[in-house]
Amino acid sequence: MIPLKKITVGTIVCLSFLGLTACSSSNTQQTSTSKSNVSQHKNIKADHEELRLKFNKVKLGVKANNFKGGTSLAELKQLFGGEPNEKFDTPAGNVTLKGYRWNVDDISITIQLLNDSSIVRSISNFKFIRDANITTKDYNSLKNGMSYNKVKELLGEPDDISQAVSSDKEELQAAWISGIQSSDSDPGINLTFENDKLTNKQQHGLK
Repeated sequence: MIPLKKITVGTIVCLSFLGLTACSSSNTQQTSTSKSNVSQHKNIKADHEELRLKFNKVKLGVKANNFKGGTSLAELKQLFGGEPNEKFDTPAGNVTLKGYRWNVDDISITIQLLNDSSIVRSISNFKFIRDANITTKDYNSLKNGMSYNKVKELLGEPDDISQAVSSDKEELQAAWISGIQSSDSDPGINLTFENDKLTNKQQHGLK
């Protein structure tokens, strides 16, 4: 049996607020959709939006099931269209995670697996095309303890995500870099969840 207490989140969560917002300019079209939906207004879609939506299908194993039940490597290859561009190993406590990265233009999808079960996933450098409906009022309404799904009801689907399951907790970072009302050329909201509860929020450039 895997010694669960030895798998740590700190070594595997891989997105940061500054890193996410610095990458937000890869898609430059700027019209579409409401907060609750993604890019459907006037049938305008972001580049590789289908890839972002496929990312949502990646399942992570859970501690209660010894981290089994996550999407397998074979399923990932089918989902993302073939072999990964990069392979790497990451120590996590006294186990080693197998990492795989798919790069499509500027978009990067990284998945890490333990015994062929995904337990870490991230997507970076993606940006939806949607109307600028997210306001400072929306941001201020976000309270610690809110669930991820409740936040998505308010802000819509995040552009970039990093999520990791460990022995201690499940941690998720989500970044919104599109659909924000701002005079700033590069606004952003970054939220952190632990065990599906909002624990930290940051923003820059909101009106």
